[in-house]
Amino acid sequence: MAVMHVPAAQPPDWSDVPPESLVIKDLLDLRNRIDTGRKRAEIIEGRLVVSPMPVIWHERACDWLHNQVRDVSRERGWFVDRAGEIQLPPTSDLIVPDLMVLSDADDLPDLESLRPLDHVLLVAEVISRSSIREDREVKPRACGLAGVPFYVLVDRFTEPMTVSLFSAPGRNGYATVSTVQVGGKLQVPAPFDVTLDTASLPLPR
Repeated sequence: MAVMHVPAAQPPDWSDVPPESLVIKDLLDLRNRIDTGRKRAEIIEGRLVVSPMPVIWHERACDWLHNQVRDVSRERGWFVDRAGEIQLPPTSDLIVPDLMVLSDADDLPDLESLRPLDHVLLVAEVISRSSIREDREVKPRACGLAGVPFYVLVDRFTEPMTVSLFSAPGRNGYATVSTVQVGGKLQVPAPFDVTLDTASLPLPR
């Protein structure tokens, strides 16, 4: 068996890069090297978080969300996205929301998985058992700090089940949270001006 000796590559000089940026770079490199299949791989609070496959009800709830914002998105040239990722400064979290609404659909880059943050109008998450803290606390804070106008949360682990709208992003995250029990109506203000009718949200069986 022949053995080939290859000179070791010189490592790049990262001396001037903040330590937290090195952690994010290492996590991005790791994520790009491993095969996560169809599972979501996100960077949250300096951790690489790989989510299990969603249950059927989770996808039904995502379909409900999609239907709630589909018409207004078509009318205004927006794109309803269920596969993209966004990076959220200043926390440096890299998340893959269950659903996003992006403005100016024709201007979005067709061959990139990272969506432009300045196009993000709304982020929505349907809580899974493995993501309760992240979806309730970490992601809304990061989205609020990054200036995402709206964050919608479908939470089946409350009793009764609830849907919440986080709005008014600022230096401390979102200033306003409106919550309704399933069966109620939740108003999403301009530029959406739509009412989420949670009576049509399917309940898990």
